[in-house]
Amino acid sequence: MVRVFVSLDIEDNNIVNRVSEIQRRMVETRADLKLVDTKILHVTLFFIGEVHEGMINELCRVLSRVEGHPLEIEIRGLGAFPTVSQPRVVFAKINKGADKIVDRAGRVSEALSSLGLRMSEEFSPHVTLARVRSRIGVDKLIMFIKDNSDILIGETVTSRLRLKKSTLTPRGPIYETLWEKID
Repeated sequence: MVRVFVSLDIEDNNIVNRVSEIQRRMVETRADLKLVDTKILHVTLFFIGEVHEGMINELCRVLSRVEGHPLEIEIRGLGAFPTVSQPRVVFAKINKGADKIVDRAGRVSEALSSLGLRMSEEFSPHVTLARVRSRIGVDKLIMFIKDNSDILIGETVTSRLRLKKSTLTPRGPIYETLWEKID
């Protein structure tokens, strides 16, 4: 069994550097955080989960039919799941282009539904920056998120639809691209 998901990766160096700076400032709140490695920033379009390795070729086949084109996006503002006042995940919001990402996620979902796969949650386009491990320092983190709810992180074009394998390790996930389509 392999754990897989479909993503649009964020590879723009200016955005990666900006996220690194924001993460550094988050750490200064002294909240108990597990930061996301900036080398693996992405927007998850569809989390598939555990599948048999034999299903990978079939996933690639149906994903290759997903129509698309390069997407211009603006990443602006911080938020948190489930809510800012009870943060478990800190993320950067997709502002401009969010509707196009929602549309692309819908196309991916439609393609994968032919294999009996269904999206488990309502889709909300975002880039995860950190996970909150405990309530330590969370009050300062909440203020940081609120103070940066409209911070401009950057604009970029994303054009690579990818199927990725995720191997969970104590140091964080290791991602491997199994398939990609460049629009």
